Amino acid sequence: MRSIILHLKRARSYLLFGLILAIQISVCIVATNAESTDELLENISLFTEVLARIQQEHVDTPQAKKLMYGAIKGMLQTLDPYSQFFEPETYKEFRTQTHGTYGGLGMEIGVRNSRLTVISPFKGTPAYQVGMQTDDFISLIDNQPTTNMTAHDAAKKMRGEPGTSVTLTVIREGESEPIEVVIIRDVIRIQSVESYVLDSQIGYLRINQFRDTTALDVDQAFEKFTQQGIKGIILDLRSNPGGLLRSAVDIASDFLPPNQLVVYTKGKQPRKDHLTAEGAQQKPYPLVVLVNRGSASASEIVAAAIKDHQRGLILGERTFGKASVQQIFPLGNDAAVKLTIARYFSPKGTDIHKVGITPNLEDPWFSRSESQMLSRLIDHQSLKSFIEANGDDILVRIEAAEDASRDDYQAAGLLRKYRRLSDKLSKEQIVLSDEALKYALARETENERDDYKYDPQVASAIRQLGLVPLQGVGLDLESSESPAEN
Repeated sequence: MRSIILHLKRARSYLLFGLILAIQISVCIVATNAESTDELLENISLFTEVLARIQQEHVDTPQAKKLMYGAIKGMLQTLDPYSQFFEPETYKEFRTQTHGTYGGLGMEIGVRNSRLTVISPFKGTPAYQVGMQTDDFISLIDNQPTTNMTAHDAAKKMRGEPGTSVTLTVIREGESEPIEVVIIRDVIRIQSVESYVLDSQIGYLRINQFRDTTALDVDQAFEKFTQQGIKGIILDLRSNPGGLLRSAVDIASDFLPPNQLVVYTKGKQPRKDHLTAEGAQQKPYPLVVLVNRGSASASEIVAAAIKDHQRGLILGERTFGKASVQQIFPLGNDAAVKLTIARYFSPKGTDIHKVGITPNLEDPWFSRSESQMLSRLIDHQSLKSFIEANGDDILVRIEAAEDASRDDYQAAGLLRKYRRLSDKLSKEQIVLSDEALKYALARETENERDDYKYDPQVASAIRQLGLVPLQGVGLDLESSESPAEN
């Protein structure tokens, strides 16, 4: 009898809680959108009824806090992948996070179609070295399912002491079985900007991530380009998962005239425009921008601004499509909620989020099957042994041998060795075109410029710079624009 009375008291307390909650929600909604008040109030009674049933009938007696936190998290998961509830301890961790030493994997992740997805691995990091790819679906982290796991929680699980390992189970398009990958955590250091002069006349500028120092690094690269008398620029935003909005606006300012719209945000609050800065524009060299499926967020903003203003040619693959604005709101009890409050729109009004940016010229880097083969060749012993046996300049020598006369026996011998390497890889079910195999070798040589010299998309960009004079870019771009983005 006492037990029944106790359950009834708890049930009444939940009903009282529901009444108080309904009053609080009514006050909040009247201040914002009164039309939805009735609908929400109707469902509050259902919510409190379920709470009461749990308390009266469930075999266990769960903690009230656990029930409430679970309900809040479930509610936010119905909104979008980026809205999130921070429990007090998690929020404290988030606020006190520093740039100190920790072990990570070196890849950007997000939630797409309710699945934990790799946006992009950073070059040279543990994730890159084991062959993680854009669009890989991570189904398990150390045998724990990622279903309903936020990107923040997943990243937390993947971090740890440098030198320790984490096991990921990956589902990849084109593979019949899940792939189990063991990755050793390391301290992640990512170079924001890389720059080279190619063919003595092309300024190559690769931005790996948009940070506070990126604009300064790019300015220094432009100084070097000017001194060396370049005639065009390749801006490489491939596999760049984004970063700071203000950094993206600064980089767009290098390529566009002052006071031009770079991007605007639109949500329930008034529209906010972000314009290029005064006096920031560099010399308007002919420009090709490289993008791929791993280009996201801030890199999509820069690419969209350049495309919409017809400042350069966008070459590559459709971008990832991640362009929304989140804001953290502190709550009582030291908790917090992160909500998506707006989306980014390109100057011409394209909603970048989920759709991505369609290049002016679609030119896949490699086919999906070749990309998978190339991922298996990262740090592959056969390539290392071939380079060690034949010298770090092997690619230059192969090119020279291909152009040599038929009676050059030394050149013929080198080409036979190269074909034997290709045959050996074929026996491992790694079948690549000549272009892809040379690129795989280029990644393993000590000369960093080989990465770009033997990159087919960089070669394509150089050809475009030779064909499209600056004055004609706008007309040519407009005629080749994909109707999918209009």
